[in-house]
Formats: sequence, structure tokens, C-alpha cells
Amino acid sequence: MAIYKIGLLGYGEAGKAIAASLDEGFEISLCGYDHAYLSAEDRQSAPINLADSPEMLAEQAELIISVVTADQSYYAACSILPYLSSHHLFCDANSVSPGTKKKTAELFRHQAISYFDMAIMTPIYPARHRTRLLLSGNEKDRLVPILNELDFNFDWQGEAVGDACEVKMLRSILIKGVESLVTECVTAAQMRGLDSDILASAGKTLGIDDMAGLADYVMERVAVHGARRSAEMFEVAKTLSELGMPNDMATATAHSQARIARLHLAQSFDANVPQDRNQLASAIRDGLAKMTTPEKR
Repeated sequence: MAIYKIGLLGYGEAGKAIAASLDEGFEISLCGYDHAYLSAEDRQSAPINLADSPEMLAEQAELIISVVTADQSYYAACSILPYLSSHHLFCDANSVSPGTKKKTAELFRHQAISYFDMAIMTPIYPARHRTRLLLSGNEKDRLVPILNELDFNFDWQGEAVGDACEVKMLRSILIKGVESLVTECVTAAQMRGLDSDILASAGKTLGIDDMAGLADYVMERVAVHGARRSAEMFEVAKTLSELGMPNDMATATAHSQARIARLHLAQSFDANVPQDRNQLASAIRDGLAKMTTPEKR
């Protein structure tokens, strides 16, 4: 097996998960860069080699996977682009609209750098780098052998940039929308002692056996990742606009997730957010009350 040089542009949840499973199973050269890891102490304490600049990441990697937040996707690509050459492969795995990825891809095309649209289709844990992916791009033959050898779990969606992320964006209308609906419903219903009855009734109607368990799970996801999900949903709204479709639900979901993010619930639970709808509903209501109550002077 060849010794591949893999770089991660972004070292948040997705970057750390991908790095950990690649590092466990394969003889590879692995490097990351994240602007949040600015100090030498931060970089030294990381379990993988973290570069101190996009330029250094480009020097140490040939296949670069970008996993930043949706609102930073284009800017992250721009930050590393001047240091890339034709031998690099750039996989844009960020949750952004086809239009955003096409805009980014155009920059790469002008410098003859291989750019691929990558969409992460399921939660990054527990499968980590083997999480299901969709990819698109017109240089499939350059990338597929590497992904196969490293045991990525992927399907090729098409040749055009945007083919993969469009599936992700449209799917998110449903997935993130359900998260927000469940969170809003349970937060109000639990206050009245009605959440268990309502979830049981809804589960029967929807054919979901463990609706309460689903509520526990999705409310924890919203509490932990609301900011990232909100940024993604604004990109979903942009996707719908690009298709000439209304985006009312996507926009509402983006604002709902952003509101939860502003509560900083992780701080309320000392960074250990529980999968427990009762605790989360109470914490959300408390947070919302503080947001709407004027400070006493």
C-alpha cells in the first residue's frame, strides 16, 4: 500500500473523527490545520500533527479534505488555494449549496487543481472516516483508487460539482427540520407534562417505535451542534433558491437552530450534554427566559 499524505483542513468534530480512524488503520502521513489551534501549545497537545498555517498543510499533504463549518467553506478554500498545485486533490466535504461549491470549484479550475464535491451523508460517529459519503467531480479516476485503498464508504453521484451536495442539502430539509420540530414540540409539551403522551401518539401515527428515544437523540444533537446546523440550513435555503423553489421551512429551521445555539447549552452541562429530553427541555426554557428577560440594573 502506498503511503498517502492526507491533510485535514478543519479539525473540529468531523476532522478529529476522520483523523482518528485513518490513523488507527493505515500507514499514512496525516496532518491537519485549524485556525482555532493557533498556539504552539494547542498544536503540540493534539494527537496528530497540526500545521501552523494553510501553506504548511499544503506542503505536507497531497489529498486534502476540507471539513470546516458551512459559513467558512469558501474562505477556507481560498486560504489554502495559493499553496496548491496540480498534484493536489481537494475534497470539499462541507455542508454548503451547489452554488457555493461551484463558486469554489471555479477558483480551483483556473489553477488546474483537482476539486471534488464530497457530501457526508450520515453522522460522523461511530463510523468516522467510513461514514457514508457521496462524491462528484470529473476526475474520478484520480481519487477513487485512494479512497478504496483507505476503505472509505462512498458512492459516486455524478461528474458535475454540486451533484453530491445537492442530495445532502435537500435531505437536510427533512432531517434538520425534524430535529427542530421535535425540539420545539418537546420543549413546550414537557413543561405541561404532556411530552410522553404526545411522543407516543406521534410515534404511532408516523410508524416510529421509539419516538421518545428519537427525541432524546435529536435534542442532544441540536444542543451540541446548533450553530453548525444553522449554518448548514442557511446553505440549504440557498440551495432551494438556486432551484427556484421557496425555502420557508429551511429558513425557519436555520433560525430555530441558531436560537438554540445562542443558549450555549453545553456550558449549562459542563460540556457533557445528556441525551435526555427532560433535562434539555428544561435547560432550553431556562435559557430562552433569560434571553427575553431584561437585566436588572
